[in-house]
Amino acid sequence: MGKNAEYIQRVIGYVEENVPVTKAILADRKEVCGAFLKNVQGKSFEKILLFGIGSSYNAGLMVRPLLEAALQLEVVVASPAMYEQLCRSRRFDDALLIAASQSGKSAATIQVVKELKSQGAFVVGLTGNLASPLAQESSAAVDIHCGEENSSVMTKGVLATAMMMAVIGLEYGLVSGRLSEEAYGKIMGDLNGIAGNMQENLDLAKGWCAQNLEDWSRYRSFSLIGNADSTGVTLEIALKVMESIFLPSDSFEVEEYLHGPHLLLSRKSAALLSLDSAGMDHEKLSRIHAFLREKNALSYQITQAGEAGFTRDSLCIRSVKNGLLDFAEFLPVLQVFSISLWEYFDRQGLLDECQMPGDLSGALATKVK
Repeated sequence: MGKNAEYIQRVIGYVEENVPVTKAILADRKEVCGAFLKNVQGKSFEKILLFGIGSSYNAGLMVRPLLEAALQLEVVVASPAMYEQLCRSRRFDDALLIAASQSGKSAATIQVVKELKSQGAFVVGLTGNLASPLAQESSAAVDIHCGEENSSVMTKGVLATAMMMAVIGLEYGLVSGRLSEEAYGKIMGDLNGIAGNMQENLDLAKGWCAQNLEDWSRYRSFSLIGNADSTGVTLEIALKVMESIFLPSDSFEVEEYLHGPHLLLSRKSAALLSLDSAGMDHEKLSRIHAFLREKNALSYQITQAGEAGFTRDSLCIRSVKNGLLDFAEFLPVLQVFSISLWEYFDRQGLLDECQMPGDLSGALATKVK
C-alpha cells in the first residue's frame, strides 16, 4: 500500500458517487431550483455568466455549449482574474450570474459577486454550504447537491457543479419560454440515459486503466485533446493529473494540437489521450488516433463510436450521442483515468521523493473564514 492509500481510496469513492449524485440532481431538480425559480419570476436575462475558480471554472466551460444552444443566449465563463476584462465591454444589469464555490468561501469569487450584484446582476450562489459567505451574498443560493467531499481533490463536486449549472439554466429556459417543453424533455431524457449508463462506463474505465497502468507509469507527460466543446473536460483532467502525480499535463482543442504541440510525441515518454465524440470532429479525431498508432506513437482514445468495451489503446463507452452533453459522459471516465494513475504511482512509491513547496492558497489568503 502507498503512503496515501487511505486518502486515495476516499477519492475513488467520491468518483463512484458520481452515479447516485447525478441521478439525485436530475430527480430533485425542481425542488433544488425552487427558490431560484420563484425569485426570477418575470425577470428576463440577456446573458448568463458562469463564474468560478479552478474546477468550478472548468465546470462552466463544460456547460457553456449546452446552455448557449438550448437558450440562444450569450454564455460567458469567467474567473475573478478576468473580471476587469469583462467590464471593459459588458454591462451586467441584464445578466444571470451563477457563481460556483463548493466551500462557499472563495474570497475572490465573493468579492466579484458583491461588485456584480451592485451593478444589477441576479446572482445565484452555487455552493455546498448554504450558510456560507457566498450564499449570504447571493440573490438566491442553490445547493450543489453532492453531499460532503472531504478532499482537496474535487471529483464528484465537479460533475455536480456542471450538472447544477446546466439544470439552473435549463429550468430558467423552460419557465421563461426560451426552451420548449419538447426540447427540454429531449435533453432531460438524454441526461437520464447518461446517468443510467454511468456505472457501466466507470467499470469499463477501471478495466481499461488496469490493463495500461504499468505502461502509463513510464510516461513523463500527458496531452489531452478533443473538440472545442470538450475543452472544460480536458482542462479539468489535465489539472487533476498535474496535482496528483506532479507530471506535466496539458489540454488542447484538436486543431490547436496539430499546430505544434503534437511535436511532443517525438519524445517517447510523451503520451496523447484523445476524446472522440460521436458528434463534432469525430472523423478527424479517429483518423489522428489511427495514424499515430500506425506510427507507434503513444496515442490512446476514449470514444463514443462502436460497441462498448476496450482494447489496449481504445476505450469505447456507452453513449447517448448528444455532443452538447459529452461532459457528463467523459468526465467520470476520465476521473477514473487520473485517480487510477495516482493510486498506481502512490502504490509503487513513484511519488515518495516529491516534496511540495507549500500551500500557495495560504500565502494569498484565498478563503474567507
